[in-house]
Amino acid sequence: MGCGVWWQQVHEVEKALATMARYGIDPGSEAVVALQGTKAKLMTQIGYKFPRSYNWLTFLIGESPGTIRLGHDAETGWFAEARVRPGAPPIYHRLVDEEAMAVLQHEIPPELHDRLFTPDPYIGE
Repeated sequence: MGCGVWWQQVHEVEKALATMARYGIDPGSEAVVALQGTKAKLMTQIGYKFPRSYNWLTFLIGESPGTIRLGHDAETGWFAEARVRPGAPPIYHRLVDEEAMAVLQHEIPPELHDRLFTPDPYIGE
């Protein structure tokens, strides 16, 4: 893997950690510790080929009856996985910083909640 991609991942994780700090996420929380671990892993692997790093940072149950998980991908940033009910296929969405922090802090506005549980329309042939 080229150093450019490696640095992109390091900078994306650093950006996510800075966002969490700006939103007052506890530095000792599982989410912050998980991303710090990803950064440490990236910092020790320069020059080696390694797969993309991503973390699941929170899991919300009780979304009547669905679930939402917040994830962070070291290459592309924040994403959410929603399932309408247990066993249902996942619905993935990319999130901006503000949306990710709302999920992490369990303060999801109704319009974001609705979007997370709505699949993107299939555009293809």
